[in-house]
Amino acid sequence: MITSTGLQNLLSVMKMMAETEQLVANFYRSCGDQWEEDREFWLSIVAEEEKHAGNLDRMARIVAARPERFELGRPFNQAAIRTVTAGIESQLKHLKEDRVTRERLLYMARDMEASVMEKFYGEIVRTSDVEYLTLLKEITNETFDHKRGIEERIQAVKKQGKP
Repeated sequence: MITSTGLQNLLSVMKMMAETEQLVANFYRSCGDQWEEDREFWLSIVAEEEKHAGNLDRMARIVAARPERFELGRPFNQAAIRTVTAGIESQLKHLKEDRVTRERLLYMARDMEASVMEKFYGEIVRTSDVEYLTLLKEITNETFDHKRGIEERIQAVKKQGKP
């Protein structure tokens, strides 16, 4: 079971994670604005990243409502999330300043999807709560699909030899 202090820290981390998912969605929206030929691809990922943010909000509400069903897992601190967020904001700035090639953008997006934050969503708590685990699985599966789709685009761009 999670202590009161542990619960507040966990909920704060989960809120920051949801905000980071929304930032990632904004990054992908800008990618779609930058490259017309990839717009539909990016917009589909935007919708899923926004859904991830909503899932994290719901997951936090589940934890808050039923803390007895959860145990703290691997610690994930706010400083780590701020580091990830700062990196995304920097990449977004470069993108908006038109300083990123299409291929480089795809590598950035792939790395974002494989970030430390995405990897550890499933490890911040231990639970058998079905609703929570269902939302987590949705995020995990869609993130895997994002990485695969981005990797396919990287290979296609390499074949074309286009920036």
